[in-house]
Amino acid sequence: MKFLLLIIFFFLSGCSTATFDSNVGIYAENKIRKSVVERYTNYEVWELGATQVGHVETRYCQQDIQDYKPSKEALISELEVKTQKLGGNALVFDSCLVNRTTGSCHTQIHCNGMAYQITYNK
Repeated sequence: MKFLLLIIFFFLSGCSTATFDSNVGIYAENKIRKSVVERYTNYEVWELGATQVGHVETRYCQQDIQDYKPSKEALISELEVKTQKLGGNALVFDSCLVNRTTGSCHTQIHCNGMAYQITYNK
């Protein structure tokens, strides 16, 4: 019985100093960031008098045919997060280019767009 109590004590004391790393915080932050960014066309941002804040791009390299490959929508979401980090609230998505069998990638995807800041008159 004493031996069992000793094991339980060591188990509990060991767990009290354990830490857990998670990307939940980053996921939640990115979800919030992209929620304030809207997608527009070039004509729409021109009509709204938007201010250009910068070029945004993202790349993905699928090293093996069996590796996960993100959807186009997931890559555009990354562009939205980058838009907000630049201080923008509007994204004009340009394109996603897919290259097959490049140097070290089975498939390489490169997406880009332009980030804008739209000021709404109240």
